[in-house]
Amino acid sequence: MRIGCHISIKSGYLGAAKTAAALGAQAFQYFPKNPRSLKIKRFDRTDAERCAAYCQAHGLVSIAHSAYASNLAASGTERHAVIASILNDLAIAEACGSIGTVVHFASFSGSDPLEGYKRMIDALNRILSQWQGRSLLLIENNAGQGGQMGTTLEELVKIRNLTDAPDKIGFCLDTCHAYAAGLWDGKN
Repeated sequence: MRIGCHISIKSGYLGAAKTAAALGAQAFQYFPKNPRSLKIKRFDRTDAERCAAYCQAHGLVSIAHSAYASNLAASGTERHAVIASILNDLAIAEACGSIGTVVHFASFSGSDPLEGYKRMIDALNRILSQWQGRSLLLIENNAGQGGQMGTTLEELVKIRNLTDAPDKIGFCLDTCHAYAAGLWDGKN
């Protein structure tokens, strides 16, 4: 197990890695771009590659986190923006040498939850059919607000298994989300 923290990229990707190391972290998570926007970021590839080299030299592990608005069950123009944004996050994560990019499990408020799952699987297939890098798309469990999709580990595994590229998907277990969803009581 590696202990880490969330680090700002205000000083760049290499700056984030150096900040994590200075804090004594063994790992860190970062937002590759504005966490409140799905806009595509033209990033400094040299800075990202320096981050990757620094992490490797210092035994640091990094993980990116997609924007909060990344809803894999979105429809219409929002859906296209989500897919493009996640692909952009994966590219940045790859350049930084990160394990992957955390993406929240989808949320869906329609009357048929199955439609939400179908949209999510389709979005994952569209993203991963275009993604050729090593960084993984890491599905994160939900806390249960706004619906009950994605609160159990079984759901995360089932969604992964239903995609065309399960080998490109990993998981992020958010213990706070697990606690809020009633899956964990915080004792063990």
